[in-house]
Amino acid sequence: MAIVKMQKIFLLSLVKEKQQLIDTLMKLGVVQINTLDPQALDDEYAKLIVNDGNEQLVQEIEDKMARIKAVIDYLGKYDSRKKGLFSSGRPVEIEKYQDLVNHQNEIWQVVEQISKLDEELVALRSEENRTENLIASLEPWKPLDVEVDTPSTKNVTFLTGTTPAMVNMDNLAQELAATVPEIYLNVINSDRDQNYLFIAYLKKREDEVMGLLKAHGFSKVVFKDLSGTIADNLVKAQATLKTIADRRQAIEQRIAAFAGEIEKLEILYDHYAIQRDKTKVLERLAKTDKTFMLEGWVPAEESEKVKREIEKQYDCLLEIKEPEKGEQYPILLKNHPLVEPFEIVTEMYSLPNANEIDPNPFMAPFFFLLFGIMIGDAAYGIILALVTGYVIKKFKPQGMAGKLLKLLFFGGISTFFWGAMFGSWLGDLVSVVSGGSYNIPPLWFNPMDDPMKMLIFSFAFGAVHIFVGMGLKGYMLIRDGKPLDALFDIGSWYLLIPGLVMMFAGGIIGTIGKYTAIIGALMIVLTGGRNEKNIFKKLTGGLGSLYGISGYLSDILSYSRLLALGLATGVIASVINTIGTLFGFGLFGITVLIVLLIFGTIFNIAINALGAYVHASRLQYVEFFGKFFEGGGKAFQPFKISTKFIKLTNTGGK
Repeated sequence: MAIVKMQKIFLLSLVKEKQQLIDTLMKLGVVQINTLDPQALDDEYAKLIVNDGNEQLVQEIEDKMARIKAVIDYLGKYDSRKKGLFSSGRPVEIEKYQDLVNHQNEIWQVVEQISKLDEELVALRSEENRTENLIASLEPWKPLDVEVDTPSTKNVTFLTGTTPAMVNMDNLAQELAATVPEIYLNVINSDRDQNYLFIAYLKKREDEVMGLLKAHGFSKVVFKDLSGTIADNLVKAQATLKTIADRRQAIEQRIAAFAGEIEKLEILYDHYAIQRDKTKVLERLAKTDKTFMLEGWVPAEESEKVKREIEKQYDCLLEIKEPEKGEQYPILLKNHPLVEPFEIVTEMYSLPNANEIDPNPFMAPFFFLLFGIMIGDAAYGIILALVTGYVIKKFKPQGMAGKLLKLLFFGGISTFFWGAMFGSWLGDLVSVVSGGSYNIPPLWFNPMDDPMKMLIFSFAFGAVHIFVGMGLKGYMLIRDGKPLDALFDIGSWYLLIPGLVMMFAGGIIGTIGKYTAIIGALMIVLTGGRNEKNIFKKLTGGLGSLYGISGYLSDILSYSRLLALGLATGVIASVINTIGTLFGFGLFGITVLIVLLIFGTIFNIAINALGAYVHASRLQYVEFFGKFFEGGGKAFQPFKISTKFIKLTNTGGK
């Protein structure tokens, strides 16, 4: 299992068969259609060929989709259907789909009715806002018992207005009385912002009155289009709000009655999504007046099926051939179900290019082990595996979410294994609860008691991990016809690094290690600059290559994070256990212990599972992938039926 081999497909056919042929390719769902640039063809053909496509039609379809989606979203709050956490589309038979499409005018009538009802609701909301604003503006004037439309007389002017709250009304009243004795001032209301005034004065004294009022920040208030008292208008406004609420309720009930149409709307939306994709793919084609052409990629294992289906139905020129040597083709990965979940790690980094090997079968076992070591608690592993296993079985998630959950499930199994090896079951809970009289012994050793052993194990694990990556690089060099490069660039390090480690053992092993390291070092020095023409550069190039040992040692030291993260999980668990037993083992103490264990365990699993995922990925990306993996591949994107809400069934024969 690895990168799926691709073949190039080229098709030339008549324009009159274009739409049917596009339908066939979409139903097959295994052909990636590339964008054809007529300018890339020979000059004599480029003059005759133009790009296909209809951008205006695509825009019209997308506008229809937007209208339908808006109605679906609007009806969503009235939708009583049970929705799965990881819904992948409900199955719809092709016959039902076709019948609805043929009678889509009925669904468009629903869209129109809901759109009109929504417009009514928008108008009601605007009216409601105006009414609420009116009430807010009238409320401070409620004590005014004079009708607001009372006209001024021939000699007397009636005036309403406000002054800032900071104005002292007693002083203003005194000033007005002293300047214009013929005046009536009534402070209707006051709040933290303004004073609300009703004033009556002789018209002949208007200049003096207004001059004094403006000096105190007076602003005139006019109750436009109102009649009667303020209290009367407030009653009317409240009645208007009640009417609006009743009308809104009636409209919402009418809208809710359309909730049963959501499934039909979803089918229609996906129908237009299919039509959009069919129309949009035309932009990748090239055409003449009578013919059109396309090119793309098809998995080699599907090429015969594609050829058989097309040649059976259409008179066309179809050519399927192997890619040119070194030509990059889109990447489709096909791995064992045990490896497939770990593809998410590689996909977050980069897909391999067509000249590389798929790193996932080699990376997956290491990620599996690294994840478990970094958490290293058997009980946590059981909990993680049970929770993710239940979600997977219950909801059957697909895509990225499905891969991630399966990865965490396998990570839970690994965590259980290493937790048992290290003797950690909810940290040291058994020892704490039993007062130290009993503990579950580790199957191997306890890193909390012997951190140095754990550190050495981490370095050894890291060395194996790195050496596998180097071995893959060597394999790729041999595969590409460069066995000497594999010997000099990889084999020399296989001698040097293990030789240096063996020297610490002493005795005959140490002696063997010394000579092994010397041979490896000489190979690096003598061959590291072999591609240089200048003899001096050859020598210095070799010495520079030998200096690369510092990089390998640095990479191995990076695996000390296995110790750090494993100890972090154990320390947090121990702290939770210690705090939980501070209140003894009475009813209250046991309750506290249980509560702390529940919330503490959830927190510890969540934070350390995140840390394990991030750091295990980091070790893959830097220490492992850095030895052989370049990436840069582009994902295979077949032209197929892609829907949001439904999954068409029995499409093969239609």
